[in-house]
Amino acid sequence: MFCDSCGLVALGRAFPVFLGGLNLVQKLLGILKSRWFQFVITPFLIFVWFWLTDPSGGADTLLRIQLWAQAFLITGVAYLLAKSMLGSASSESLYEAALTSNNTAAGIAYAGICLLRAIIFWGLLSFFSNVQR
Repeated sequence: MFCDSCGLVALGRAFPVFLGGLNLVQKLLGILKSRWFQFVITPFLIFVWFWLTDPSGGADTLLRIQLWAQAFLITGVAYLLAKSMLGSASSESLYEAALTSNNTAAGIAYAGICLLRAIIFWGLLSFFSNVQR
């Protein structure tokens, strides 16, 4: 479990007066593991850090945001292209079949789907990175 591996739970038990006991540590870890923190607060803090340390007055930060937006857009487009090319084939069902029934053909098909998605993603990423130049 994440809490035990980082040692914060043991630290909370060892120093209950300083850390407010185990409940405070568990609440802190709950906040750090929440989706709200990971997908909203952390990117905002990274953006502020980039903006404050940007020597060009924000130009480099805006370029980074543009590149991140392109990467997110490319990820979505690559997923949609791969989904349209596969038709009714489901990578989830192939993955389940490969694991549960030791179906080698399903495992090979799943690896092919993953490779297809990786090639589409890499191709789009290469295309849009060359457009930047």
